[in-house]
Amino acid sequence: MATEQQWKPFSLTHVTYPSHSHIVAPTLALLSLTPPFGVCALVTATIVYKDVLAAYLLVGSVSSTAVTSIIKKLVRESRPPRYDDVKEEVDYGMPSNHSCYVWFCAVFIVLYTLRGGGGGLRIGEVDHRTAVEASSTVARVTMSSSQSRSDTCGNGNDNGNGNGYAPASTITTTTTTTTSRIISANTWHNLHASFAVIPSLLIAIGCSYSRIYLGYHTMPQVFVGSIVGCALGCIWYGLLETTDAVRNSLISMDATLRELERGRMQLRLAGLDDCNGRKND
Repeated sequence: MATEQQWKPFSLTHVTYPSHSHIVAPTLALLSLTPPFGVCALVTATIVYKDVLAAYLLVGSVSSTAVTSIIKKLVRESRPPRYDDVKEEVDYGMPSNHSCYVWFCAVFIVLYTLRGGGGGLRIGEVDHRTAVEASSTVARVTMSSSQSRSDTCGNGNDNGNGNGYAPASTITTTTTTTTSRIISANTWHNLHASFAVIPSLLIAIGCSYSRIYLGYHTMPQVFVGSIVGCALGCIWYGLLETTDAVRNSLISMDATLRELERGRMQLRLAGLDDCNGRKND
């Protein structure tokens, strides 16, 4: 007769919550699963879309959890007691891996978004004054090119106004169009940055709070994990922005992946053409 085996849940994705709450507790339980969801998203972006930045963030986030795991074994502070604890197992909780992961990703995303990926671009950098200056430049270029066309023709009346410049209506239309385009780009940049920054921070806050609400960590454990994640996120982004070796490696990897993907698509298209040719024969 086979001996009875003991079964245990996979702790990374096993989350329990109080049944008396039908909205708050399940939502916090889902937020508590942000790290595995985040890893799956980054792996998908890396493999499917060949996104080297996602790969860079994936390596950094996994490394941050490895750092907190090492700290846990050194500090050896137990988690708060829960109803489903297994007496034979000792699981340490200082600092929280979950809070470290979410704050690492949140800080990296915020810095990358606000600083334009290391290029120094910040929200609101392109303002209305920049749009007006650009419009004035376009107007001057338009007038200059019109004068050049007039000089080439030699009659000075190619526009019908006899002065060699573009009509005022043309310059006004060009200036207005350029201004509206720059303002639209500025608005879209602000919206894009808001959609990246605000949800990242809200998810990080929600995941951190869920670990306390669900009883998996104490507040000091979550707080320390968050601080460690923020610090490591700043360091990881700093390497991307200031270290030429890191940036050049990512650029080279991106170029290589794009070239391989282009070759794969060419082979696929060649195979389809060959298949169609056989059908026609």
